[in-house]
Amino acid sequence: MSYIKGIERVALAVPNLEEAQAFFETWFAAEFQPEELIEDMGIRYRPFRVGDGHMELLEPTRDDSPVARFLKSNGGPGVHHITFEVADLDEAIAELERRGGRIAYRHTYADGVTFEGKVWREAFVHPKDAFGVLIHLAEKKNVT
Repeated sequence: MSYIKGIERVALAVPNLEEAQAFFETWFAAEFQPEELIEDMGIRYRPFRVGDGHMELLEPTRDDSPVARFLKSNGGPGVHHITFEVADLDEAIAELERRGGRIAYRHTYADGVTFEGKVWREAFVHPKDAFGVLIHLAEKKNVT
């Protein structure tokens, strides 16, 4: 059995959240959730639904953020990462490593930090190991 629950969302890096939101609302009837701020990474994001799928828009809030670096190196907007949801991040990482995979970065948020009403634990597989795609493994738990 796979340690991946499913594709949780696709994240797009954009220079302007308002313009990107207007596009997805107008062209695809996207339904946006409230914007959130990931202060420690310098990112504003807006999650949204298109049909049964989930996506999010990411905009940098400072020049040293991962999204700012992506926009600069990519020459503009594009797919920043694909999120795979996992039930248990530690078990998922152990299984990935047993299969020969490597985690490039693991991110831990400060106590009490939530996104979309959940506590997130995250790890990333480097795009060089994943055919040019940044794979984001995310464990989401209800706030206790």
